[in-house]
Amino acid sequence: MPVNIKKPSPVALLTVLAAVSATLVTATPAAAGVSGRSHLAAACGMYRDGDATMYKNCTGAGENIFVTYLLGGNTYFCVPAGESRYVGRWSNVFRVYNRGGC
Repeated sequence: MPVNIKKPSPVALLTVLAAVSATLVTATPAAAGVSGRSHLAAACGMYRDGDATMYKNCTGAGENIFVTYLLGGNTYFCVPAGESRYVGRWSNVFRVYNRGGC
């Protein structure tokens, strides 16, 4: 038994496209604002840059950080004010602790 599939009319298709477009236009600014704030909040301290673990110091003084690794020894780094420092591969860095000024 054949099934007849009715194609939507051009007016119905345009109505659906207009509704989807209106939803996207009104939803995009809110989503962009949230992701923008998330990106700014994540910019300080430990963050991922590809396969690299970076630490950004957003304070006005140098920070002495202690980095713990999943494999290998742990180490200290001094990160000058307003600068970022590579601290290891993302897959190997466990945590970064702020130990005061340097």
